[in-house]
Amino acid sequence: MRKLVLVSFLVCAFGYAQNKQVLYDFASLPQTLLLNPGAEVDYKFHVGLPLLSQLSVQAGFTGFSVYDIFADDGIDINDKIRNAVNNYGTTEFMTFNEQLEVLSGGFRLKNDSYLSFGYYQELDFLAKIPRDIVDLFYDGNTNIDRRYSINKLSARTELFGVLHIGLSKKINKKLQVGARFKIYSSVFHATSKLNTGSFYTEEGTNNRYSQHLENVNFLMQTSGMFLDNNEEVNGSYMKSKLLFGGDLGVGVDLGFTYRPKKQWIATASVLDLGFIKYSKDIESYRIKGNYEVEGFQLLFDPNNPQNYWNDLKDEFDNSIVLDTLYKSYITLRPVKLNGSISYSFGQQYDDCRFLIDPKTYLNKVGLQLYSNISAVHSYVAATLFYERRLGKHLQTKITYTADPYSFSNIGMGLSTKFGIFNAYFVADNLLSLRNLYNAKSTSFQLGVNFIMNHNN
Repeated sequence: MRKLVLVSFLVCAFGYAQNKQVLYDFASLPQTLLLNPGAEVDYKFHVGLPLLSQLSVQAGFTGFSVYDIFADDGIDINDKIRNAVNNYGTTEFMTFNEQLEVLSGGFRLKNDSYLSFGYYQELDFLAKIPRDIVDLFYDGNTNIDRRYSINKLSARTELFGVLHIGLSKKINKKLQVGARFKIYSSVFHATSKLNTGSFYTEEGTNNRYSQHLENVNFLMQTSGMFLDNNEEVNGSYMKSKLLFGGDLGVGVDLGFTYRPKKQWIATASVLDLGFIKYSKDIESYRIKGNYEVEGFQLLFDPNNPQNYWNDLKDEFDNSIVLDTLYKSYITLRPVKLNGSISYSFGQQYDDCRFLIDPKTYLNKVGLQLYSNISAVHSYVAATLFYERRLGKHLQTKITYTADPYSFSNIGMGLSTKFGIFNAYFVADNLLSLRNLYNAKSTSFQLGVNFIMNHNN
């Protein structure tokens, strides 16, 4: 067997998964349809610039920042590491998410519904690390009778492609609904969740200390991570897996936009209600059992030590059983929930005080809520936002977000449109630009579209 080591660089990358609070419902961009298939758009058609219609990268870590450890502040690095460990919560998590939109397009149907479609590639990683693991790594088992649990230890990583088609339909003047159907094709996947077990040290009977592994039940499921020796990982291999040669699954997105009053808008969406079945290159591992050994003054015959070590190894293997599994498995996609309410105001008038466009308001303020629900880890975030039109060609958005990483996350979005040409850039955690090493999270999205509106 030869290992396909595609996760190693991810362990060193921290991220913030998929809350695109600045992009959500911003400037009627085509990409907002991926966040809410029921979003309102007034296009005749749109086409995204291939490979550049959306590039999204999100990164961070809830535990501590690089600056906490490596700041040049005269404090000994060992003291800073100890402070970081002391401030570590019961459970912290790290994630990384990258998304590249390969193709994107859409057009208006004769019944005034809007059909959109495309294909994107996504790389996702999330690890949930309990405090017990950090303390055991840092201090070792120096605390007698303390139980170090792996119950909250879990992780997930995956590279996959998504082909999608969606429809946004106006029901009446107040309500717009939409749905999107997705086909997933997974290149590789690994997950470990619902693990149990603990390690502890206590005073021994025959020796000074007794080490215990108690009720260990650890499972890691993988697909496409471990390949046969005759499989070459190259460009052709990756393309074939991304283009429906990998493990397949299906999912749907649902959403709506509702206008209870002229200047009020409520939106909501649920994304990735679906699953993937993994049946190719399956290799999973289960570790289960209990074990006790008294050490470190191990008792053996010095004239024949080999038998003792063999017996000790056999005893461990019989107590802590490692099984390799080749059975296919199914996992649900992490579900994302979005919801917002906003109020628009400030209509534009010409020099003679005639209203230019009764449907257009220059300002919008509101609140957005986001939640990520998965078997590995779930969390919520809340965002206050202000959106402003600056002339015909520029639209801006400023956000303030409270999330598991920070209560001072300021973001901004810019969207320009000249004729049918549209370019946008959004980013958050802008306060960290003063010191990037002190940031616990950051994200950005950018892209180029060609949009034909009714008035073009």
